[in-house]
Amino acid sequence: MFRKNLPQRDSRSLENEVILAVIALYLLLALVMTVVHYIQPSEQIAATSSMSPSHREKAEAKK
Repeated sequence: MFRKNLPQRDSRSLENEVILAVIALYLLLALVMTVVHYIQPSEQIAATSSMSPSHREKAEAKK
């Protein structure tokens, strides 16, 4: 019947937890992308899955 007022601390705690989770995921993604970038051999040409004609022209020019 009566609504209890939730403490402001709980909602801020959840908000901070979500913000920290997003930052952690961003840092993890950046770390993985950096590792993949440096693992690829330098002489290997990266391929593209794009169907754009301009991307195909650039890929053929590198060959």
